Amino acid sequence: MSQDRTTPMDQPDWARRRVDADDQKTQIAGQESVTPPTLPFGDQGPGGWGKPQGGEREFVRSQPAAPTPAPFGPQPPPFGPPPQRAGGPEGATMLISERPTPVFAWLAVFSGPDRNTIGVVHTLKPDTTTIGRVPGNDVVVRDETVSGQHARVRREDKEGEKPAFVIYDMGSRNGIFIGDKETYKNDESRTYRHELQDGDYLLIGDTTLVFKRI
Repeated sequence: MSQDRTTPMDQPDWARRRVDADDQKTQIAGQESVTPPTLPFGDQGPGGWGKPQGGEREFVRSQPAAPTPAPFGPQPPPFGPPPQRAGGPEGATMLISERPTPVFAWLAVFSGPDRNTIGVVHTLKPDTTTIGRVPGNDVVVRDETVSGQHARVRREDKEGEKPAFVIYDMGSRNGIFIGDKETYKNDESRTYRHELQDGDYLLIGDTTLVFKRI
């Protein structure tokens, strides 16, 4: 058999080692050899690092820096310039944008092939209102005798007077007839341009409309 040539290490006898009483004493270092804590700049006492010359510890709180004074003159508002005022002085009445004149004019269906539309009221637009059989017109008339784009009513301003509503024939096949209730279906009532008056009857194809305004 081969012999183990490994050299064993000497192991200290921990169980039999005596504890020296001096090893258990707490060593207190002298206060003069301890480095003082670092203080923020400006918190040092008259004696240096928080020690006044009287010998007692005391810390002096530094005073906060004075706020930077605002520049002279009025300051602009944080969210853009202030609204413009009439005349400029403070407290003047603010100007508002001009509102468009409301329209109080209508075309009401009086009679026609489509019985479901009788009594329907169409408000005229503030500029131009188109009338025709196909969808996309402002006033759609369900009548086979009405052209796809039959007519249009345009608002026209008059100096010193109320705006006028003028109807134009858009080249329709059956034309436009306008007049009072007794005469609007007559041949001589056919028109290509007509300034509408309150209460006028309009025959477009086989459909009758009434113009109303206030």
